[in-house]
Amino acid sequence: MHIVLREAADADRHATITAVERRLGIAHPTFYRNFPHLITWFRQQRAASQRTEEERAVPTSRPPTDKIADLRRENRNLRATVKVYAEALRQLTLDYAELESRLELRLGVINLASRRSEHD
Repeated sequence: MHIVLREAADADRHATITAVERRLGIAHPTFYRNFPHLITWFRQQRAASQRTEEERAVPTSRPPTDKIADLRRENRNLRATVKVYAEALRQLTLDYAELESRLELRLGVINLASRRSEHD
């Protein structure tokens, strides 16, 4: 998603979720169904980059208190981004565990740890 945002900024055009979907090779409904938190994050990043571009267009010297407020805002945004990534990792871990379980069940793999606990 960062790549799509950067490419759009370099080409001086708006980044779109469709571009992200194409880049990842994911169908539109699948992306919306499985990654709504990433869509929210993407929209926030896009809005923040547009605000940043507008701020760059008007050069001003700001007092240190404004810079501190900007740094705090940026810190909040970064923390929100970390939360989004943590949630994405959590979801991927759950998806992986479910798929692994299904595959083991389908292949008839016996989980020795669960059998040991049954006999104890």
